[in-house]
Amino acid sequence: MLTYSKLGLGAALALAVTVPAFANGEPAGAVTFAKDVLPIFHKNCVGCHRPGGDSIAGMVAPMSLMNFEEARPWAKAIEKMVTSKLMPPWYASEETHGVFANERGLTPEQIELVATWVRTGAKLGNPADAPASPVFPETGGWLIGNPDLIVPIKEPYWVEDDVVDEYVYFSVKITPEMLPEDRWLRAIEWRPDSDVVHHIVGSELFTADGKMGYQGMGSIAPGEEPHVFEEGYGKRLHAGSVLRFSMHYHKEPGKGSGRWDQSSVGFRFWDDEKDPPIKHNMIWTGISNGTFEIPPGQSDWQVGAAMTFERDALVVSLHPHMHLRGKDATYFAVLPDGSREQLLRVPSWDFAWQLDYTFKEPRRFPKGTRIEFVVTYDNSTANAANPDATVPVHWGGPTTDEMMIGFMHYTDAEPRDFAAEAAAKPDAAKSTD
Repeated sequence: MLTYSKLGLGAALALAVTVPAFANGEPAGAVTFAKDVLPIFHKNCVGCHRPGGDSIAGMVAPMSLMNFEEARPWAKAIEKMVTSKLMPPWYASEETHGVFANERGLTPEQIELVATWVRTGAKLGNPADAPASPVFPETGGWLIGNPDLIVPIKEPYWVEDDVVDEYVYFSVKITPEMLPEDRWLRAIEWRPDSDVVHHIVGSELFTADGKMGYQGMGSIAPGEEPHVFEEGYGKRLHAGSVLRFSMHYHKEPGKGSGRWDQSSVGFRFWDDEKDPPIKHNMIWTGISNGTFEIPPGQSDWQVGAAMTFERDALVVSLHPHMHLRGKDATYFAVLPDGSREQLLRVPSWDFAWQLDYTFKEPRRFPKGTRIEFVVTYDNSTANAANPDATVPVHWGGPTTDEMMIGFMHYTDAEPRDFAAEAAAKPDAAKSTD
């Protein structure tokens, strides 16, 4: 499994030195693990940093922080990660603080408490001050909770020893036993089955009102979390449709490096009777430019792309995607009156943490608004992740090539009554997309 890119396990071990403890006695007001630090870890860290913790697209935390015995040997490494703000992982610029619902991060006061704890001896304190350990539900590793429907690739697939990058497409028919009728989705999670899965991009081919349709169904890539929709928002999964798994396998070649894989996708449904009705059908799209060339040695090579809304729209989330030469990424909204607003800036791109940025409140934009996606690449030797600074770089699937996609979840701004629409067309297919 993968470990965090900014601090690999070996580097973390090098930092995990013993911190001198206080002698007998405890100064009044001292910062201690039980009283001050453990509550911070419980709230911000142990979702991943625990035995069997969350696996984010195959990445697992390199240590548990559930208690003092587990956390103390890592004290120096912890201080380094929280003071540098590399953990918890969040890469949006400071001016968007408070804008996104899924924002991670510690407050300056929390960072100072953790740093003070380490610098003053990393003491346990009074065990009675420790809060009770959080209880995590048993979901079999699914981040969305227990799925209502799990659809795997039909048969295990063998990734050969000599493979570096391999692209394979699998199609799976949704049978009546799996899904008797169309259902609205509240969550989608594409789940890698082996450590050689680099990413999965999912889509659906379906028939609605007698016409063939296609929709993007999300993805999973390094550091990416599942797609979860708020009440009133959803994506239709169609009975009888075909799910398409676009698989990218990536690994170091060599004898014994081959792996079996049978990745899957999990769905959770909205309850048509108990949950609020769906008023907004989610659309997942990508703003991209595939015609660029990044010259060798260039440290600030900019590429842009854009799309324009044909109807009033609500933007729900943003998700920038690049490869190893990515440096920064920015989304702008240009309104019909010419005014321009920055929606998101990721000033320090990390290929291992490709995050969704979900607005606390969907952003409404009028018809004619142009969403611009602008990125910068570093194809120089100053980029430590650059595989080769001597060659020009183009769009390509392998990790050593580049991509430029500004993914976005959005929907029509005006709510719809899908049940009424379906009732008005009793002889038509149940789908209303």
